[in-house]
Amino acid sequence: MADDFGYHIDHHGSLVRPASLLAARASGLSGDALAAATDEAVTVLAHQLRRLTLNAMSDGQFRRGYLESVVHDQVAGFGPAAGATPLAGLAGLSRARVRSVPDPAALAAGGRLAQAEAAPVLATVDRSVFVQLPSPGYLAAAGSALASPADLDAVRAAGAALAAILRAEVAALAADGVMYVALANPLYAPLLTVDGRAAATAAGLDVTAVLAAVSEADRALLAGLEVPADFRVGLDLTDSGPLPTTGSGYDPTAVAALLDETPFPRVSIDYPAEAAARFPLELVKPGIVVSLGAVDVATPDLESVDELLGRLDPVAEERGDADIAVATNGGFAQVADQPLMTAAEQEAKLRLVETVARYYWGNEI
Repeated sequence: MADDFGYHIDHHGSLVRPASLLAARASGLSGDALAAATDEAVTVLAHQLRRLTLNAMSDGQFRRGYLESVVHDQVAGFGPAAGATPLAGLAGLSRARVRSVPDPAALAAGGRLAQAEAAPVLATVDRSVFVQLPSPGYLAAAGSALASPADLDAVRAAGAALAAILRAEVAALAADGVMYVALANPLYAPLLTVDGRAAATAAGLDVTAVLAAVSEADRALLAGLEVPADFRVGLDLTDSGPLPTTGSGYDPTAVAALLDETPFPRVSIDYPAEAAARFPLELVKPGIVVSLGAVDVATPDLESVDELLGRLDPVAEERGDADIAVATNGGFAQVADQPLMTAAEQEAKLRLVETVARYYWGNEI
């Protein structure tokens, strides 16, 4: 069945932090004072996003130091990554964003993870609110050496524990009034692309087994999840950067293994200008919404509307316009102090997404 959520304009949560908020953090502001300054910045952002007529609002991840810190900072049991973390390296992740799980049984949330992120947005605008969370498979595998069957067993155990923690948070976010949660997993880029899988194999990884362990953990989050019928959980396969797909693209067998009987009703993918590098959409079953990351966050240069329509029209004709969305191909600032462009350049990119979407959905968006 088609998704009736109507969330046709997509972005990925992390947005450029305003100078005022960065200055507040640099000044040493902390505690309630920093929380108040952040709430104020998020309120301003919510109105800016509303004026762009985006379908769903986020807080820009203004409270996070980096994408994964919403979990790393609030769940006990993570440790510094020691030694080689080959999959994180292939995904281009900095060491600051990678943690290990020495003992999966020690993983425990100290409370809510993203309630403070969603609350000021829910209170500000009468629009759908979404939250991006790192996926359990990603968190479990990124800091592992993945060099032995024992390592894979540990990843599976950590993935199961993290899936339970994140499942509880997703259910709580739905109860708060959040409408959509996107699970981000940048590890899928090297696990699904031809060149990425070749590099992982050369690094000594059993790529098929690793993909199975990671996807098993991500799927486990939805097992037993109780949320309203109009709530959605999506899987974000983008990585906010160039994919290792030069001339080779995706491995169709690996993609089919990921998508076979997937419980996720929505997937976000990179959909670049280079046709050979695009995700094989023919493997995505009808009824699954595909968020097409056609607007590139890796460069401030604006794509032309005609070029984007030429790229997306064949997809709309093949799949229909109910099961697609127009999007950026990742977040603008997954690390707080390393934005990919200025706030003005970011706004131009988001406005471009909105403009292209209107060619398909008009005032329905």
